[in-house]
Amino acid sequence: MTDECLAVPPVLGWAVLTGGAVALFATYWDEAWHTDIGRDSAWIAPHLLLYGAMAVAGSAIAAWGVRTWWTTRSLRTALRYQPVLVAGLGGAATLVAAPIDQLWHARFGRDAVLWSPPHMLVVFASSALIAGLIAGMPHHRRAMRCAASILLFGNAIAVVFEYETDVPQFSETLYLPIFLATGLAVAWVARAAVPVRAPVTTMVLGYAVVRLGIAAALAVLGRSGPDLPVAVLGFALVDLPLPRAVQRYAAGAAGASALAWAAAAAGLSSQSPDAVTIVALPTIIVSVMVGVVAGGFGRRGVAVAGAVAAAIVVAVTSTPVPAHAHDPGQGAPRGRIELVADSDDARTISLRATVADGCGGLAASRLVARRAGGTVSAALRAEPGCVFSGRIAVPTEGRWFVYVEMLRDGQTLEAWVAVPAGHSAHVAEVRELYVPARAGSADRPVQIAAGAMLYLLGLALLVAGARVVRRGPGAGPTGGVVAAR
Repeated sequence: MTDECLAVPPVLGWAVLTGGAVALFATYWDEAWHTDIGRDSAWIAPHLLLYGAMAVAGSAIAAWGVRTWWTTRSLRTALRYQPVLVAGLGGAATLVAAPIDQLWHARFGRDAVLWSPPHMLVVFASSALIAGLIAGMPHHRRAMRCAASILLFGNAIAVVFEYETDVPQFSETLYLPIFLATGLAVAWVARAAVPVRAPVTTMVLGYAVVRLGIAAALAVLGRSGPDLPVAVLGFALVDLPLPRAVQRYAAGAAGASALAWAAAAAGLSSQSPDAVTIVALPTIIVSVMVGVVAGGFGRRGVAVAGAVAAAIVVAVTSTPVPAHAHDPGQGAPRGRIELVADSDDARTISLRATVADGCGGLAASRLVARRAGGTVSAALRAEPGCVFSGRIAVPTEGRWFVYVEMLRDGQTLEAWVAVPAGHSAHVAEVRELYVPARAGSADRPVQIAAGAMLYLLGLALLVAGARVVRRGPGAGPTGGVVAAR
């Protein structure tokens, strides 16, 4: 059986890539919707677009699987054809993650962060789907392979898109290590699978164009957009004609770190310059060390430099803080509330909340601001006319999620609004006052166990995707290669 016989047909391959691109846009639109509008339902426009795009991609993968079955005349042989198997498993896990996510929020409460296990399962599984698709493409389909690498990069780098849309949920020092690890991993895939002269450069330039298009579309829709994709361009240095692979990837890490640092310092990105510096400076130093020792001291020097780099990453990422940022919309509604917030250059935010449906039994609790795992609280005062007000100072610039918390019959009620701090701004929104869903202490072991299982499943899919790409086009039913490159 030849590679061409089992390869994904162009019409199906492009259907998957188109659906994936639309899903990527819908993901950014959904994040902007959550931030700008607040609570939502499963039937908002970004969700419907996302579901539709996933259905198109999943249907195309399913059609490829059926075609493979028909071609081989054997279900067992079709299931042993690794590209379609990995893509199919990735697609199935992506679809299953949606109801798991709903159950997760309902059971465990506020966990709106991208890094929650159901969300990360989507990222891992969809990345495996794209990897399987790439492995199933004929080697001469250069345009399709380039497009797939761009989609894979966009899908994978979405693990840090909360940082790049100014809604960080964890410490900002975590941004750059995860950005670098993800970008370099996809750069490896591009160099292994995209048969052009500069595959990584082609990939990051294509992704930059896609990101600019997403930002433009969100601006037309009147929604918040992501940062300019400056740092990703540094990965192009992986294509430098250096003698050792480790030198090329060190160059890519240094280039991306330097551009991330420069973008933060120049205000072109929403990351804290101090947080980026903590990681960027040692990364650049270690990358230079790797480049030097790899060229002159062989494998032992590379091992030493790699150990230093690993120590830095462990030191930076070993103390993540809990996520307590904006609520995704879960929780029983208890009426409408108008939130009016004003911020100034001194990073002080004043908020005035007016309960629209009457405030009988409501008592003021506190005013809370959350960003990047940090929480600041202040007093909330009750005033005549069902008005509650407070004033809070936040320690850093950027978008803060400011909550009013109230009490009624022993229950906590809350509502929030996103407010930019560090410059003069006025925000007025009508939101729902709701009872937040929270996980009880008895649920914690279940949450940890379930989360670990979802992460392990996602990582297993990633490993399968990496293996099938490494084996090249046409990883065949016997585990070998159907047709050599």
